[in-house]
Parts: sequence; structure tokens; C-alpha cells
Amino acid sequence: MKCKASHQIQSGLTLIELLITLAILGVLSAVAYPTYTQHTREAYRMIALGDMLEMQLELERSYSAGYDFTRVISNGRCFACESEWDRYQFKVVSSADAAYTIIALAQAGTKQTQDTCLKKEGVMTIDSNGIALPEACWK
Repeated sequence: MKCKASHQIQSGLTLIELLITLAILGVLSAVAYPTYTQHTREAYRMIALGDMLEMQLELERSYSAGYDFTRVISNGRCFACESEWDRYQFKVVSSADAAYTIIALAQAGTKQTQDTCLKKEGVMTIDSNGIALPEACWK
């Protein structure tokens, strides 16, 4: 006599399998997200550094006009820059030590203020003598 046992194939996940999967995803997310955000901060910083060098080139081109800042920047916004305006504010100032200093200030309320290379002031500078600060940002 044959036993009439039901041979149904189970499909789907058990609760334990689902919890293990969620735990693995949680660990991966906890590791990956901070790395991703730091990478994006560094990428935006590199764009700002490139913009500062572009401004410096434009200022040097206008040397005979007495370093015409208005062709480069107005109200903290750079005309030829690729940086997003809400991440960095740019300005150009004159001093006795240098013909000009280009300043990029990380905007409050953005993740750029958490960039590990910037000091707590969130400022990067380069002057007409080629002195760029903070040095860690320019490497």
C-alpha cells in the first residue's frame, strides 16, 4: 500500500533567512554610506579647487588691467566655475602680501563643512604667489 504523502515544494524565504539578509544589508550600508559621502565631498572639493585655479588663470590674464575681479566673480558667485553655487562661495581680496587671494568658503548647511581636509572655518585659499592653504586639500 502506498502512502499518500503530499510532496509540495516550498518556495519563498523563511523568517530567519529574511533576517539574515536584512542584517547583511544593514552592515554593508553602515560601511558603504560614510565612504560614499566622503567621496562625494572630496569630488566637490576637487571641482572647487579646479575652479579656483581657473579664476587664478583669468586674473593673471587680466594683469595689465590691474587684476579685474569683476570679470571672474560677483557676489560670491564665479561666472566660469563648475562648482554648485550652494556648496562654495568664492571671493577675491587684495592685500599687502599678495596682489590677490582667491577664497573658497564651504557654505553652512552643506556637507562640505564636514570635509575632513578643511579646517573648522571651511576655507580654502590660493594667492597670487601660488601659496595654497590648507596644504592637505591641494594634494
